[in-house]
Amino acid sequence: MEPPPADDGASVPSPTTEEPQSQTTAAQPARNSRPPPRGTASYQRRRAVKACQVCRARRTKCDNLKPSCSFCLKVGATCIQSPVDLSSFDPASLKILERLDDLEELLKAASLGGESDDPYHKMRVVAQEPLQSAGRRDAHPIEMGMVVPLGLDAVLSWPCFSGARRSPEQQQLQPPPPLLGASTSPASSFLGGVDLEPVRVKDLLNSFFKYVHVKNPIFDEAATRRVVESTILNGIDWSPDSCLSLLICALGSIATPFGPSYETMPGTPAYGSAMSFFHAAQKRIGTLLCLDDILAPQCLFLSGVFMMCIFQPTKAWRYFVQALAHCQQLRFLSQEQQHLAAAVEQAGATPRGHHEFDSLHQAVYWSAWKSERELRSAMRMADFSPNDHGVNLYPSFFPTPPAPRPGDASEMTPDQQREQTSWYFYLAEISLRRLAARIGDDLETMQKTHPTRLAFLHAAASATPAYEAQIHEWINSLPPTLSFDAPPEDDDVCRFVLRGHSQNLFEMIYWPFLVAHIDHLALEASILAPFTALAQKALDHHALRLAVNEPGYRHRHHGTFPMMQSCSRSALALLAVALHNRSEGGGHGTAVVQLHEVWSGEVHELEETRYMLEWGLYGAMG
Repeated sequence: MEPPPADDGASVPSPTTEEPQSQTTAAQPARNSRPPPRGTASYQRRRAVKACQVCRARRTKCDNLKPSCSFCLKVGATCIQSPVDLSSFDPASLKILERLDDLEELLKAASLGGESDDPYHKMRVVAQEPLQSAGRRDAHPIEMGMVVPLGLDAVLSWPCFSGARRSPEQQQLQPPPPLLGASTSPASSFLGGVDLEPVRVKDLLNSFFKYVHVKNPIFDEAATRRVVESTILNGIDWSPDSCLSLLICALGSIATPFGPSYETMPGTPAYGSAMSFFHAAQKRIGTLLCLDDILAPQCLFLSGVFMMCIFQPTKAWRYFVQALAHCQQLRFLSQEQQHLAAAVEQAGATPRGHHEFDSLHQAVYWSAWKSERELRSAMRMADFSPNDHGVNLYPSFFPTPPAPRPGDASEMTPDQQREQTSWYFYLAEISLRRLAARIGDDLETMQKTHPTRLAFLHAAASATPAYEAQIHEWINSLPPTLSFDAPPEDDDVCRFVLRGHSQNLFEMIYWPFLVAHIDHLALEASILAPFTALAQKALDHHALRLAVNEPGYRHRHHGTFPMMQSCSRSALALLAVALHNRSEGGGHGTAVVQLHEVWSGEVHELEETRYMLEWGLYGAMG
């Protein structure tokens, strides 16, 4: 059987069949003829849209979303894309685009046509202001990285570092970190070589309460000491008390006085003992998951603290989330108890009966809450927003300190003085975090309500004096044991942490002006002149952050990894300005590179940051 003739309108008929074919075509035009092509001629297919400049430099796929692609929006980079060329579109497609433009104009006119007290209407108006003013912004929207500090990935994507960025293939040459808990020893041998003599256990308890518990006072010290000593004396079993005792011993083994922690580096006896205690505790932590009392969140929180001490932030975050989940059914969080506490506070009275009980419940809840939020803001979790940190989300109450003990303050024992300092530190840190959330909310609101970046900068500059006054008011309210009047070299761990956290807040309020000066492609120098002094303050505080944190560069504790991230961001910001001005100034990163070298055997997430700082010190600025 012969194949049917090809239905191709462009084919040339043979001379012998031309007349019959013409007759057939005349008789049946609808069945054999093809519809004419759209337009006057067929058009060539367009190639895929080119990637934006940032994705092109990274050699990664770009989704070309407008006005900013997904990656640039996530890291806060300025997304520079080539305009879409419509010359190769067929007439029908152009007509569709024209109709869509008309519909967009009608929707904007309907939304912005009148005032209304309806909250939904106001929400739509604010949301569409950026669209209305997009032309006035020269395609540079106010992105989140221009408003508040973001992660190191966002800073590393700045154009000034494009010449030193390595390809993803080069970055993957670094060997992955060893798996935690990968051990060839059986579970029964975890505690085989660990000293559990009463004298040694007492030393571990002292170390825990002096250097760990002082920053998160979630236990009654006297009662906890009795539990641990009794558990060790009677022998480790599979009880929740044994899990708690092992976790306290693990943290006591790895904790040191404020200063270099060389004796707890991997390979040392202290590090090995800490890991043995921790692994033994994890074999028992499953017994806590069905408990409804305070012991479960306490043990989960301590597990997260240990993970932070050995630079495992993702695993630490998991523990903090679980601790916070277990806190949700604590009695003081019930509606009835919240109403009762509000009534007692309004009456100016002091709650009785369960004061100590609620104090510990509130403390472990707050510790888990703030630790989880701090880590989440620095991580990218698919189902957890990194910007979920507004002041409205903070608990409405402060944790209640333990009832004051009778007697003169001058007659307090060292343990009582440590407990008092611990709670001063705890409440001061929480109040500072609430202040940071409130300022962050203000800046994000300015971002949404001001149509142009210049208008946002003017609004932020007007609010900056009030923010500075609030920070200084917080500093002046610190008790003498935590006062910043002493030089940083004399800090203990509590004052050291608070001093570093205060610099985080200064970084936030000056960040928009620093980024505006670094982003010289989007804004002209004459426009930035009113903000030069604020940008200089930003640089001064970045340099100050490196100075006040340097005494703790070699100290292992709960906050070492976040400190490495914040100090690295400051060093990169100072390097970016030095590169932009073609001036000296990259030397600020020398100590930060040494910080990375100290912990390089345990921290692998910041390898690209270390590479960039070394490039700035010994390459571009060398």
